[in-house]
Amino acid sequence: MKHLFLLSALLTLLFISGCTTTVTGRDGNTYEALSKSQIEHLILISRASLADSRKKGMVSKTEYYDALHNEPQVKIDYTGDKFGMAKIIWFTRGRKLEFTYEDDLTEEIIRKCSFSTSFIPPEHRKIQPDKSIRGH
Repeated sequence: MKHLFLLSALLTLLFISGCTTTVTGRDGNTYEALSKSQIEHLILISRASLADSRKKGMVSKTEYYDALHNEPQVKIDYTGDKFGMAKIIWFTRGRKLEFTYEDDLTEEIIRKCSFSTSFIPPEHRKIQPDKSIRGH
């Protein structure tokens, strides 16, 4: 019975420690990465912000459609456990739409965030290169 308890405790410990992903930051230190659901939350926040930007006329109907129906590029530069700078980027038919989140990337409301757009010259235009989530 004692061995069964120890085996159970060991398996639980392995399971819990195996659920986190670590990454190496630019500074060479190892940090705990965001989970897939936390990254998906950042994407959801970005899409909601795009809907608001669409209402304000900052994003066209086509750009909004492209962002809703294509997965963004996700680039994360970690400077701490689940802490750093995350960029959520969509390449639409004519512009790059980019959200940048900084500091604690797990907060429900991220206080340091920005949205920018940039023109893409016609020779470089193409819709999302793939549908994978990147940055992990």
